[in-house]
Amino acid sequence: MLIAFLAAAGLQLFFWSYYLRDGLKKESALAPESQPPAPVSVIVCFRNEETTLEACLRSLLNQEFAGVFEVLAIDDNSTDSSAAVVAGIAAQDTRVRLLTPGPTRPGKKDALTFGIKNARYEHLLLTDADCTAATDKWLNLMTKPLRQGAEVVLGIGLYTSDPHNELSVWQSFEAKYVLLKYMGFARRGLPYMGVGRNLAYTKTFFHHAGGLEAHADLPGGDDDLLIGGAALPEATVRVTHPHSITKSAPATTRSEFLRQRMRHQSVGFRYRLVHQVLLGLLALSHGLFFLLGFLLLFTPWWWLALGIYGLRYLLIRPVFRQVYPVGAPAGAGKGLEEQALPVGRHMIFDAMLAPFYLFLAVAGAMPAKRW
Repeated sequence: MLIAFLAAAGLQLFFWSYYLRDGLKKESALAPESQPPAPVSVIVCFRNEETTLEACLRSLLNQEFAGVFEVLAIDDNSTDSSAAVVAGIAAQDTRVRLLTPGPTRPGKKDALTFGIKNARYEHLLLTDADCTAATDKWLNLMTKPLRQGAEVVLGIGLYTSDPHNELSVWQSFEAKYVLLKYMGFARRGLPYMGVGRNLAYTKTFFHHAGGLEAHADLPGGDDDLLIGGAALPEATVRVTHPHSITKSAPATTRSEFLRQRMRHQSVGFRYRLVHQVLLGLLALSHGLFFLLGFLLLFTPWWWLALGIYGLRYLLIRPVFRQVYPVGAPAGAGKGLEEQALPVGRHMIFDAMLAPFYLFLAVAGAMPAKRW
């Protein structure tokens, strides 16, 4: 048991030190731009988002961008007044286009593919209908790497958090853990996913990847399977500037949150083998670290288990604190200093990740009924 614990602890220290710790480290500075930026097509797929859609579109139209951009709002068979919301805004601003792809399969792949097909411009920037850009610099920051040769740009999409709502706080914490993983792996040359809340790529990349047809039979995976399967390390850029994030409200019920996470988890078996192995080792070592460490507390090796746990926590705490708070004021380069979880709560959430991902692995393998 002691040897297994030490092996798990070693893997944890390795993953956090090599992959996750520098996930939000800034990329090399991009060259200054002397020409007007290339035009951009911003794509937003929506289905029954009448309560959030207007705020989303307004935040996009308010972007400071020296070039031309359009906003494509793709109606994925809404049954509420979402389309009317878009039509009203489009009547006021010709940059907004309302598109209706007709009957679509579960998930948003068909709607997204339709939007990309109808996009006027080579540079594509994606977000969700329940998201807003944190600042008016978002569009420019997320597309600048495309203008300088990148094919894929990974951005940061965070959830707002109510400190008095445990489900809200947990979703925010878990989303930051996911962020550290996909940004950290990408920095080490292993881009395996992005988030559709904040993602950019070129139309050429999308077509060379074969679009979304390789996994069209799955309702999810429009962001991670595309990126993990086709993004080249040398052509993938992370944007970590605090002005480049998007924010969205978390799920309001446990069932909604679990359905979202199980939908995402269910596509993991289509990841490339190297991604499956590394992510599996990360999750397995996390679970064994806490399980075996707890059991060792009842042995003469209790002091070693506590010491290694403390060492690991000293490593991960600063990593989480560098994730930008969603409400960071414009111009603030601060991390999570003012909004960091209390140490005790953070420790509990950290330990909860192990059983949570075990649950997702089992539940995500079951047939989906309402995705």
